Amino acid sequence: MKKIYFGISLVVLFVCSFIYEQRLPVQRIEESESQSYVILSGAFLQEGTFYYEGELNVSGLVNQVGVSKDANLSCLNMTQTLTDEQSIYLPILSENTISLNTSSLQQLMSLKGVGEKTAQKIIDYREATPFLFIEDIMKISGIGEKTFIKLRDQLCL
Repeated sequence: MKKIYFGISLVVLFVCSFIYEQRLPVQRIEESESQSYVILSGAFLQEGTFYYEGELNVSGLVNQVGVSKDANLSCLNMTQTLTDEQSIYLPILSENTISLNTSSLQQLMSLKGVGEKTAQKIIDYREATPFLFIEDIMKISGIGEKTFIKLRDQLCL
């Protein structure tokens, strides 16, 4: 009986070693996604998702995508490097735009929904860190996405 178990064990061992030798290790080469994207809206000629590879600044984006004739380019910091999944809004040029980086307290208060305290918060913020995108205004407490959407056509850098 021991000889039968020994024989079966040898056969099983032989089969397992044969399978092991025939089975090559699988090499997985995972390609890293180097493609990034930004979401464009407003006066860009191409709205929606724009894919790019490597590093790209706003100036390069504008050259690749194009903008309408009445685009307010002063709202964009052309030297700023894009970050993946960033959303960029480019408003249409209007006469009553208010600069986030240079406007006075009174000018900021002329924006609908911005009172003296919020206007002062905007000034305090820009003294510490200049606005690079008009979307940065949402970093001010009291200004969320809804308020930004109402104000964005009146703002520039």
